[in-house]
Parts: sequence; C-alpha cells; structure tokens
Amino acid sequence: MNLADLPEDCIATIISHTTPIDAARLTRVCSAFKRAIESDAVWENFLPSDYKTTLKTWPTSGSKKDIVMTMANGVFLDQGLQKYVLLRRTRGVCRVLSVEAMNVAGGQDIRFWRWEQSRSSCFGKIAHLLAVCWLEINGTWSCSLPPSSYTAVWRLRIANPQGGRFYFLSWKLPLTFCISIGDGEAVERQLSLSQVPSGGFQEWFEFEVGEITIKGSTSTVKQVDVMYAIRETDCTYWKGGLFVDCLTLRPSDCKENIQPSLCDLDLSKIRGHPGVF
Repeated sequence: MNLADLPEDCIATIISHTTPIDAARLTRVCSAFKRAIESDAVWENFLPSDYKTTLKTWPTSGSKKDIVMTMANGVFLDQGLQKYVLLRRTRGVCRVLSVEAMNVAGGQDIRFWRWEQSRSSCFGKIAHLLAVCWLEINGTWSCSLPPSSYTAVWRLRIANPQGGRFYFLSWKLPLTFCISIGDGEAVERQLSLSQVPSGGFQEWFEFEVGEITIKGSTSTVKQVDVMYAIRETDCTYWKGGLFVDCLTLRPSDCKENIQPSLCDLDLSKIRGHPGVF
C-alpha cells in the first residue's frame, strides 16, 4: 500500500506529530500530503495550549496555519514589551522580555542612564548605562511556558574602552546574573567585562546565565514567575559603557537563531541605518 493511499485524516494525524517546518516541506511530497496539510487539524496540534489567551489582543479568526505562521514570526505582547515566538523546528516556545519592562535602579535619571532607539534591538529601544556606582536591574516576569528546560540569555553590548564617543569603561568587579523560578530553583553566574576580547566590543553578544526547568505535563502550558537580576553594587568606583537590550528564555535544545524583528513596531522615530545607534 502506498502511503499516499491512506485516508486523508490519517495522513493529517501523522503529520501533526512533526513540526511546522516539516509540514511545510511535506507539501512537496505529493498532492495527497498537500491536501492533508491544509487541514486545521494539522496546524492546531502545533499550537501551545494557551495560544488563545496569549493572543487575546490579536485576531485569531484565520486558519490555524495562519496563526502558527504569525506566532513563528514572533508576536509582540504587553504593549510591545514582550515577545512570544513559536519555534518552527521544535514546536517549542521562546519568550523575550525588553529591558523597558525591568526595574532599572536610577533608570529615569538622565545623569546615569540613557534610553536610546535602536534598529538592531529586539524591541526598538535599549538602555545605555552612562555612569553609576550602584548597578542593579531586576524584576519578576510572569509568563507562560510549556514544561521543558530553558536557558536564560541576556543580550548585551559593551562600549569600546579604547576611545571614541563611547569612551567610558571601568569594571573592576564582575557582573552577577541571577535567575530563579517560583519553586525555588535558582541559577547564578558572573561575567567579567574587563576580560571581553577586543573584538567583542561594540557588537551585541549573548550571555547565558544557566538553565531553569519547568516541570509538568508536556501537553499543558504553565504560568510561572521568573525572578531575574543583574548586580554590581561596589560603590567604591564608577562604571559605565554597558548597553542592555533584553532577556530571553529559550528551550535549551533550541537550534534556531531568534533574530531581532521590528516588523510590528513603529520605526518612525528610529533614525539612521540598521545597526547604527
């Protein structure tokens, strides 16, 4: 018996256990596969169980395939302060939180921090540390995630200490990064900015703090409170030249590159060319 001779609903059920990228590729196999893949039953199985709640401010009256594609491209939530991404290759979920949604000590004082528009940011705006003696960024992030292991990643940039208009960098002690969830699991890691290779300045880089595990049935999505912090509170000297973009929680087995995407944001106030501040 040829596989294409199976009933269409059987083919749809089989394909629904793959991934969105596999389904897109399988449409080229034969006409029977293509017809089955057009079924909502295939694409609904790719969606997380909380997608209706997550997309409550987005129209969800289209086909399930359209909703999957929308989420795979990334959906901005909470007035553009969060991003929700459905991963095409694994069906996992990636969550991103803008620095604008965080508690930044002294963040509203223009002597210490500058909030800058940026086309290379994941959200269009970044926090630029000018000079502080007490650095602390923290908060509690309430978000929904399917049970899995997630890696907490900060997107950072450091000014060039050799000179130029970004000159100011004095980090004698490392930054301490903390991440924890409501059940008590906590991870802490340090980063010494004084040891960044010379080629690493002026470019965005990702710093992985560690892994947290969300426990539960894989068929459900859990609401979790994620506590996060960046600290360097030695007040005996001043430091600056740090740029902060966002915090990402992505599945630890994620092989996809989550590129900054500003297609749903208003870029009218962002000047210059992509990647220029």
